[in-house]
Amino acid sequence: MAILLNPRVWLALVVAAFLAFTHFSAYRAGRAAVREDFDAYKLSQAEQRTLADRAREQRNAARQAAVDQEARRAQSQIVALGRDLDTSRAAGQRLRNAILAALERSGSDTGSAGAGQGKPRGDTARLLAELLERADARAERVGKYADQLAIAAQTCERTYDALTSAPAP
Repeated sequence: MAILLNPRVWLALVVAAFLAFTHFSAYRAGRAAVREDFDAYKLSQAEQRTLADRAREQRNAARQAAVDQEARRAQSQIVALGRDLDTSRAAGQRLRNAILAALERSGSDTGSAGAGQGKPRGDTARLLAELLERADARAERVGKYADQLAIAAQTCERTYDALTSAPAP
């Protein structure tokens, strides 16, 4: 107990308490400064992320607009192809009708099929008209398919060009 009466002990305790208080205050101030810096860093990162997201969305919107434009162009080409196909189909039908009308007009002149001469000429002409109709139908299907493939390929190429020619961020 005699130690408690010594003024040096009290002085040491006061100095220790003062040092502890100043170190704790400095620690809290440093911690607050670090927290403030970290919060500012997080805020700047969030803003940069928002700007990057907005820029990415704008690039995606521009790409999608280019793709949509090419799709609309391809659709209009397909519609035009359908109109052309209808026109050519009508022209083919008119040709077949003309052939059938010519056959009907010359129907009385089928010729006589003598021994070893084969079928009358009228049947041959009808057969040729039927073959022409079948060939037209097949050519129409093949042509339509080929035209659609060509349109799809051109659309794909234009879309690729539109997407790759856009300036990179």
